[in-house]
Amino acid sequence: MRVKTNLLIISVVIFSLVMSTSGLAATLGVEANRLKQISIEKMPLDVATSTDGKLMFVLVPGEVLIFSNLEAKPVSRIGVDAQFDRMTFAEKLDLLILSSKTSKKVDMVRIDLISEISIEGSPYLGRADALVTIAVFDDYQ
Repeated sequence: MRVKTNLLIISVVIFSLVMSTSGLAATLGVEANRLKQISIEKMPLDVATSTDGKLMFVLVPGEVLIFSNLEAKPVSRIGVDAQFDRMTFAEKLDLLILSSKTSKKVDMVRIDLISEISIEGSPYLGRADALVTIAVFDDYQ
């Protein structure tokens, strides 16, 4: 009886080891597909993304290049001190945080997205050629 119990325990241990290693091997597979490769004129020092993943910030000496939705060309640029060599994005505050080892500085830059909205054909009050337009969105259907 004792031999059968020992054989059963050994069988369970061997079965567990086989299952755990085969299960581990099955979960380690990775598939990678390159979406886009962007060529930049200056050497990239660091990269960060916005919270929603729609913007990518690339720090190069003297500026931050802003790319949108995997565009090949930057949609905007922010001039920065050429000594900044690292950056990160603070999600909840929409802050781009730049740091420099050599000058021992940290800069915080708030990122606000500006979007153009076509109002052509929409009802309006006042002059059609006004410099400022206030849009009210009250129908979310």
